[in-house]
Amino acid sequence: MENLGILTALFFLFSSATSLHPSSQINLQNHCLDDQRSALLQLQHHLYYAPNFTFSSKLELWDPNTQCCSWKGVTCDALGHVIGIDLSYQNLSGSFYSIFNLHHLQRLNLAGNNFNTTLFQYGFGKLPNLTHLDLSASCFHDQIPVGISYLTRLVSLNLSYQDDCYWRNDQSSASLKLEKPNFKTLIKKMRSLRELYLDGVNISSQSSEWCEATSLSLPKLSVLSMSNCDLNGHFPAEFFLLPKMQRIDISDNSRLMGQLPEFPINNTLEIWSAKSCIS
Repeated sequence: MENLGILTALFFLFSSATSLHPSSQINLQNHCLDDQRSALLQLQHHLYYAPNFTFSSKLELWDPNTQCCSWKGVTCDALGHVIGIDLSYQNLSGSFYSIFNLHHLQRLNLAGNNFNTTLFQYGFGKLPNLTHLDLSASCFHDQIPVGISYLTRLVSLNLSYQDDCYWRNDQSSASLKLEKPNFKTLIKKMRSLRELYLDGVNISSQSSEWCEATSLSLPKLSVLSMSNCDLNGHFPAEFFLLPKMQRIDISDNSRLMGQLPEFPINNTLEIWSAKSCIS
């Protein structure tokens, strides 16, 4: 009997150790938490295909009879929380309110769609864990909301090329703009930002303040892309020598002035400044 008791104890010890083993967590990748599944199904319900801004059909991207962590464009962590959504270039329109119930979300890509609306109604501040946000070329217009400035963990932000969507759909163009909040307010808390794409965003009202704000607030920035933003004022040469900078695109800003500095021999910085007064 004593041996049987020892064997039983060893069995339970082994079972407990197995349940805590990292390999057991891999199976949880297919587990879908009810609240996460509900938010995704709400998202699907409020989206539809709209090529050329014309209503086509309700979105039937996901099968509700399967686990949501296996759905196309959805990434989950080991506990079943949705941490990534990629619905880029799907010709989607409608609303995506329910995304903001996914508080563990780290990556959101809605690029290349046809939303044709403003961003004011969306609560970006409810996604504090977001590190990558791509809303490029999806027909968003008007002011960039202050809620995006609350995303302090962002590593990459792409709000560029909204005009491309309208050209793609043979519609009159519109664009995003930065006034209230201004550029400095938008980025001042994004200390982790490495890539910033604002091509086509109208920043004309801020003279060269945007440049000073960038160099002071974004110490990790390696990519700055702000072509066709109607930038004006003087672009300081020191900006090109920021230690982590790898690529700068300030092309198509005809009122922007400045001179390139003397670069070290091993410099690998890529600079695009066509149609600007920087030489």
